[in-house]
Amino acid sequence: MAALDASSNITEAEDAARLLSDAINSSEKDEAAKHLDRLLDLNLPVSVKINPEAYSNDCIRLRVGVADAQSDAHIPITVMVPVYMTVSELKEKINRDYGFHPALQRWVIGKRLAQDKDTLYHYGVRNHDDSAFLFIRSAQTTQLSREQERREKEDRRIDGIMETISRPSQHSPELLARGVDLPRPPLPPKPQKIGWPCPGCTFLNKPTRPGCEICSTARPDNYKVPNLYEPDEAEIRRLQQEELASLQYEQSLIEERKKNFQELLETDSQSLVGNTDQLDCAICFSTIMPGEGAVLRECLHSFCRDCLKETVLNCTDAEVPCPYRDDAYSCNCILQDREIKSLLSQDEYQKFLELRLNIAESRSENSYHCKTPDCAGWCIFEDDVNEFTCDICNETNCILCKAIHKGMNCQEYQDDLRIRAQNDDAALQTTQMLDQLLRNGEAMNCPKCQVIVQKKDGCDWIRCLMCKTEICWVTKQARWGPAGTGDTSGGCKCRVDGVLCHPQCQNCH
Repeated sequence: MAALDASSNITEAEDAARLLSDAINSSEKDEAAKHLDRLLDLNLPVSVKINPEAYSNDCIRLRVGVADAQSDAHIPITVMVPVYMTVSELKEKINRDYGFHPALQRWVIGKRLAQDKDTLYHYGVRNHDDSAFLFIRSAQTTQLSREQERREKEDRRIDGIMETISRPSQHSPELLARGVDLPRPPLPPKPQKIGWPCPGCTFLNKPTRPGCEICSTARPDNYKVPNLYEPDEAEIRRLQQEELASLQYEQSLIEERKKNFQELLETDSQSLVGNTDQLDCAICFSTIMPGEGAVLRECLHSFCRDCLKETVLNCTDAEVPCPYRDDAYSCNCILQDREIKSLLSQDEYQKFLELRLNIAESRSENSYHCKTPDCAGWCIFEDDVNEFTCDICNETNCILCKAIHKGMNCQEYQDDLRIRAQNDDAALQTTQMLDQLLRNGEAMNCPKCQVIVQKKDGCDWIRCLMCKTEICWVTKQARWGPAGTGDTSGGCKCRVDGVLCHPQCQNCH
């Protein structure tokens, strides 16, 4: 029953389509609208085509440039065609005249890739000597075999025979007898091929290709491979080869990284990196053969080893800068310790280290040198450190008194120092040094026991080593009153009622 209804609808649609065509040709708008509505109600696919009689019946001379995948040269040919001919019919004509299968043909007309269903008139072909371009693809690219081409030729011959057999029932015997070649019905449109057109040469590529098969232009970023697309065997092989090549490339990168890392480890294990190529020293301009020079790690500047050694020995700084200089640039990198040690002998390196220590001591604000004669020991002290035991001579230095007073405390030493200063030049010199500290404000007398005390750094709160009195350094008096810690009835009275003890007070509480 359903098949009968479908057949009835098709018959009715054919009648409506014929009546619509007649009404349009007769310019009867109302009648055409009625038949159009009928076709819409039937909801069947309909094809509308302009009658060839609407075009000029004269054939025009189309100039065609032909090229193939094997050569860049263009071969000109001339084809006589009507303007209403479709691209599909044009391909069939080229197939009949020149033997190029339609699947091998790619037409570019008016700078556009021509589609089979469109006419030449649609692409602007109107006059004699209008031009087009024909690209002949390789049979391997289109997957066209000789057997397939042979079968298609036989199918076309059978279609022609069947059409000839069917003509007597449609046309008069007089026309057949006179040998009139009646026009063949139009071929059904070929299914639309899936793929992405190249923005450079308009060639239609397979969906999975990353670049154009003809000109290698990259696939557009906004193109997505259809979800239901299934690649053929050749395409699957190509995808597998691409995946294998990608894996091989990634593996080569991994191996190269391992090799570079191993070379880095080997280079890092060397105290001094030698030059691998012949070069000229930037200092003495002599030619250095491979392995005879040195490449600095931080800046990669290269010199001969003798020049680098002299640079280290003549340096008066704790850090040895790179000696590279020119008119426009001065390198600010420094030599590493292992590079310096590799350039110098053991004695030279020991002297260099001693020089470094002397420079460091002289530049340190809180440094203290051991008072033992000819001792090289020294230290950097903090605010809460008052004694320094030298690791070289094992003597204990009093940082406050700037002396070694073994068996005596600071007060006893200072009292003895004043007595000995009358006859002992060394004691007199030490006494004068302490007096100078008192005059400069770098030291003070404890307000309780009168021993000399110093504030080395930090806040203004200090404590006498002898009587343990808490002292305000900025006011030079006791921090608290007679009752001791917390008694604000005397002392500097810092922060009583929120007022500082002195405008320059630095946290004496």
